[in-house]
Amino acid sequence: MDSLELIKNKFKNDNYAKKFDIVLDDLKEDFVKMHMKLTPEMNNFHGRPHGGAIYSLADAAFSIIGNNQNNISVALDCNIYYHASPNPGEILYVKGERLKQSRKIGTYLFTIYVEVNGKQEKIATMTSNLYRTGKPHDSNLEVG
Repeated sequence: MDSLELIKNKFKNDNYAKKFDIVLDDLKEDFVKMHMKLTPEMNNFHGRPHGGAIYSLADAAFSIIGNNQNNISVALDCNIYYHASPNPGEILYVKGERLKQSRKIGTYLFTIYVEVNGKQEKIATMTSNLYRTGKPHDSNLEVG
């Protein structure tokens, strides 16, 4: 098993992500794509998807891409910027990429969007930084 398979297996046991039915679509060392359906339970009192639900998808992607090198990593900060409100019932997607990584710090950019008539409509963007502890998820694998 390599570090990507390790984090995919760990994600299968993420109860918070399960509650939102978040699906991992693609994972590489420096890229992640996920999605979830915006259900009525995710609506706020305006009848629109809650910002917390949108953030949850981005944060799930952050946890996967940030921990995919067998190096336990924790968030230092996340800044999300909302650009539009998705419609209830739509499929919400997130793509994340690593912008920069040092021995201890990683910086990431996430784009959250819906697809409308084959085009991506941007809903939010999030920038995030994490601290890489240097401790492995699995001591049998090399720490990246």
